[in-house]
Amino acid sequence: PGPPPAGAHADSDDDARAIACLRRAVKANPQNLQAMLALGVSYTNELDQTRALEHLQHWLESHPDFVSLASESTKSPPAPTPFHLQQQVTNLFEAAVVVSPSNADLHGVLGVLHNLSRDYPKAVAAFERALQLRPEDYSLWNKLGATQANAMSCEAALPCYARALELKPDYVRALSNLGISYGNMSDHEEAAQCYLKALSLNKGATHIWSYLTMTFTSMKRPDLVDKALVADVGAFRDEFDF
Repeated sequence: PGPPPAGAHADSDDDARAIACLRRAVKANPQNLQAMLALGVSYTNELDQTRALEHLQHWLESHPDFVSLASESTKSPPAPTPFHLQQQVTNLFEAAVVVSPSNADLHGVLGVLHNLSRDYPKAVAAFERALQLRPEDYSLWNKLGATQANAMSCEAALPCYARALELKPDYVRALSNLGISYGNMSDHEEAAQCYLKALSLNKGATHIWSYLTMTFTSMKRPDLVDKALVADVGAFRDEFDF
């Protein structure tokens, strides 16, 4: 996660605000590597692939441990397409891992990059390696879970999200992702409980209200759909445990 308050926004599943905070942090200090890295990941969450790749590349090129790689990278011609940029940045991080195999950030970024190219087995392997190096990182557990879910393996995602929530019980992003996985497994009641708990922590998350409404529709509960339109989490405490 990025430095507070950006990290708090990202954890609350609000990447737009996280990006705004991180951009201010990088503008105030262009050498703020933590903010730069978090910014690249947040752009990925917002599906802004080109900006994500550019910031991740800039983070590596600005990192004091990878000066030699950075000098080689700056000699390369600009990537003509997003696909080529993706390959270029992935190759750069794979070279960095050879230089510094125990850097969890590098493996985490490779997990993000392989997700972008939909190479989920490589993404899973990268996040698992990052977690060997940093096993208490709740954000990495969530990313591993999301990767498993992207690979259509929701059952494998569940224990990853559970571990993230053991480490950070108020982690809205993991609660939301857990709800999505339960929904994809047609366990709509569990999905609803996850969404409601997430909304009790961040009641302004309009996208989670949308997920909840869709879940109630799948449950064939128009009465609950009507309740959800009021956007009052407390109205559901008589029927759901969250």
